[in-house]
Amino acid sequence: MKMIATNIQRFSLHDGPGIRTTVFLKGCSLRCPWCSNPENLKPEPEKYIKDGIEGTYGRYYTSDELVKECLKDRGFYEGKLATPDLWKITKAEDIEKLPGGVTFSGGEALLQMESLVPVCTSLHKLGIHTAIETALFVPEKNVRLALDNIDFFYCDMKILDSERCRDIQKGDLELYLRNLDIVMSSGIPTVIRVPVIGGYTDDEENRRAVKELLARYKGKFLKVELLKEHNLSESKYKSLNMKMSYIGVSDELMECYKAEIYEMGMQVEICRI
Repeated sequence: MKMIATNIQRFSLHDGPGIRTTVFLKGCSLRCPWCSNPENLKPEPEKYIKDGIEGTYGRYYTSDELVKECLKDRGFYEGKLATPDLWKITKAEDIEKLPGGVTFSGGEALLQMESLVPVCTSLHKLGIHTAIETALFVPEKNVRLALDNIDFFYCDMKILDSERCRDIQKGDLELYLRNLDIVMSSGIPTVIRVPVIGGYTDDEENRRAVKELLARYKGKFLKVELLKEHNLSESKYKSLNMKMSYIGVSDELMECYKAEIYEMGMQVEICRI
């Protein structure tokens, strides 16, 4: 089976433990107005014009081709390999003990989980750690398949009102909540990522809903990362003749949000998306 990806980013330091190779897979089940990777929304190759130059976002890979590309970075993982039993950490401070490896991002990487199984199998045979970044708006079977093939999860927590989630993100919140429960019950090391987006997720009501959901799963994830909105993807929107939504959030709000979660007894930090 083939997969479609737009980029294989090498020496990534923010997409999982250690030094990572991040594979950006194309296609997403949501349409978040603030998306940082608009080139990964549609599940097929897409023409673009950037700085007067025409190009195409996305190309297809077989599992063997993708493994071969990932193994070009194997030198960064040598000497840092461990066994899967040692990868099942339970504390945030142990994240730095994990080896580097391969992270699948998107778009929504879980949409291509079936095709990723042979990739993960090959990587695991070589002792290479796998991680995935997901919004969890996918069929339940995709999530359960990932539990047997992925060593580390990054799960988003975005708009938690059913009507607003449907109208703004085009997502089914009940599906998300069911899938989140599956991951939280799996025991797989997981980080919760909360995009803080002006006009969409930063309001008091949504922040309260996020904190309530975090409290429900306290002790079942490693830490929370608050992702501050930015407009660094503006050029990609222009290349696709798309409009970017950007309002911005203050540093004061971010620090306040961080303090509130910290007071709940959870590890939390502020990052950029």
